Amino acid sequence: MPQQSLTEFVRDMEKAGLLVRIAEEKRVDELPAVMEANPLTAVLVEKVTDCEFQFLANAYSNQEQTAWGLGCDKTQSGYVMTERAKGRIKPEVVDTAPCKEVILTGDDVDLTRLPLFLHHDRDGHAFTNDNLVISKHPDTGVYDWGIYRSMFRSKNEKMFDMTCTSHRQRINAIAAQEKGQNLEVAIVIGGPIVDKVASLTGVPPDTDDFEVLGSFYGHPAKLVRCETIDVLVPANAEIVLECELMATEGLTHDEGPYGEFTGMYGGGIKRNYRAVVKAMTFRAGGIYQHATIGGQHPWYTDNMLQLPALEADIFGALRFSGIDVKEVRCDLGGLSNIAYARIKPRGAGDGKQALGIMLTCSKLALPKIAMVFDEDIDIWDDNAVKFAMAFRFMPHLDTVIIPGCNTMTVDPMIGSDVAPGTASKLGMDCTIPMGPQFTRTHFDRSTVFVLGDPPSDVVVMTEEQLTCDMEALIGEAPRTWKEILQHYHGQPYKTVYRAFSNLRPRLGRCDDPPWYRYTFSDSDFASVVPSPPPSNFDPRHRI
Repeated sequence: MPQQSLTEFVRDMEKAGLLVRIAEEKRVDELPAVMEANPLTAVLVEKVTDCEFQFLANAYSNQEQTAWGLGCDKTQSGYVMTERAKGRIKPEVVDTAPCKEVILTGDDVDLTRLPLFLHHDRDGHAFTNDNLVISKHPDTGVYDWGIYRSMFRSKNEKMFDMTCTSHRQRINAIAAQEKGQNLEVAIVIGGPIVDKVASLTGVPPDTDDFEVLGSFYGHPAKLVRCETIDVLVPANAEIVLECELMATEGLTHDEGPYGEFTGMYGGGIKRNYRAVVKAMTFRAGGIYQHATIGGQHPWYTDNMLQLPALEADIFGALRFSGIDVKEVRCDLGGLSNIAYARIKPRGAGDGKQALGIMLTCSKLALPKIAMVFDEDIDIWDDNAVKFAMAFRFMPHLDTVIIPGCNTMTVDPMIGSDVAPGTASKLGMDCTIPMGPQFTRTHFDRSTVFVLGDPPSDVVVMTEEQLTCDMEALIGEAPRTWKEILQHYHGQPYKTVYRAFSNLRPRLGRCDDPPWYRYTFSDSDFASVVPSPPPSNFDPRHRI
């Protein structure tokens, strides 16, 4: 996947039928309705009244778009991201880039040149939210980038929501504050899906995120230097805001509320960091990209990019820990707060261990609810998921609750009686249990019996002949009713059933689950002790 400009990305989306182009001029206040009307496709508004930028939104609003951007099926997005995140390719610094065509510094900085609007009715102000925020750790110089919302404060000031205590930009800001310094931060607005996906993929904290980006591209990421701060940004950026985040002031300024990815205003007004914009650089006639979020269908917004990112974090962590994981799914309605994993348990504790990992492994601090299933369950089929929840989960045995975990601070269920940015998390083990109190075969799925076409050379027997023959058949070895029907396939069914009726008074059932075969016996319940099936559970291990 080569490094693309946003123009190239838009062109390819349109060719793939994933983008709607609107030639009619739109006012900025009309843009929220345009986004709401196109939940399943990207939308490009070519002309915005009194604005020099085109407007792009909804470019990664569903799993199909993300999978297209990664070149895979949606069920494999998490796996592909995990594999690409393993690589490290050092970036290449170039002298200039299209985002340098217009350079505004000092008093010329004017954020009102961007298409600003009120997205949700209770938002504290206009937000830019397709922000890839880039900074270096003050001590190590390691680059981090991630997606953060940012509120308009004045024509050269912005606010950031950095209330999640586990997010690395907050960690960088606090590290700068402890040194009595502010933090240099660049905001990149606009970019292809792969850039966003790479920024969300969980990697160790000492990892340079631009080396990971190169692995997603398959070649070095091209970077360009900022004008007023010592920060590198991707050379395919459309718009760059060079900022001084006032870390020395602390989390002291008003920010929010905002209609978040939850579809609600969780978190209300917050105390957050202020940033001064020292420079704006952008491509002339460029594209301003906005992330759809919240609204009436929050499961079809650009924040759905979190789903494959979370799937990748969970898949990689499970596999690294030795769990035989097959797939991970974060469903749309759960909005990143519900995750499923399909595994092949090898030990009795694999399900519970998988849940602990799923609830705690992601740098996104999600999900809040995790469920783990056997490999025979199609986790992309909601009915199959509910079936396993209904019949393979026992609340008092299979529930895992972990208090005090990191989480997103926009969850309205977070109370004031817990540590900041934390919440309890729930796991449900929906795998078939191992142990002496359960019979494994009781969980086998019932399947339709198909006998097929009868043989062409069948010699039809009388009832008496068939009774004698069936007596000999069962006398040789106990038989299931299925085996009897298969043996006499082609005989008139009435004759088969009548012959069996003649023998039934002398027949009993073997105690050999799951088939409970018929055998000659003085009792309906014949005492036959079968050989135990192979099992990873041995009662002799119990103390």
